[in-house]
Amino acid sequence: MPASKSTATEIARNRLAIAGAKSHAAELPKEAGAARGQLEKLHLEIQELDDSQEKAKKELAKTTKQLGTAILAATVQRGKIVRLAEATFGPKAVEMREFRPTTQGKVIARKPKTK
Repeated sequence: MPASKSTATEIARNRLAIAGAKSHAAELPKEAGAARGQLEKLHLEIQELDDSQEKAKKELAKTTKQLGTAILAATVQRGKIVRLAEATFGPKAVEMREFRPTTQGKVIARKPKTK
């Protein structure tokens, strides 16, 4: 399916085709009736899948929010542990390596600012 066609557009087109096939059933060949029956089944399946996708999107948004909250709470607790370790051992103590990633706490030489 091309990217320009949304699911809602496809559902609307399917509804139109089904309605047209029903209203002109006497005038259309028998094959149109069979095709309409198959389209109705596919249309119901598409609607169910679309509803399922929307539900999954909402669930993903909810889970993402919960994940962000949990990460924030973990960051707070990690900071608390690091501050307590710094208070106990000192900020530049060797023991502090166990509490921080290797990039944290390193002194990096910076270029002096020139005006």
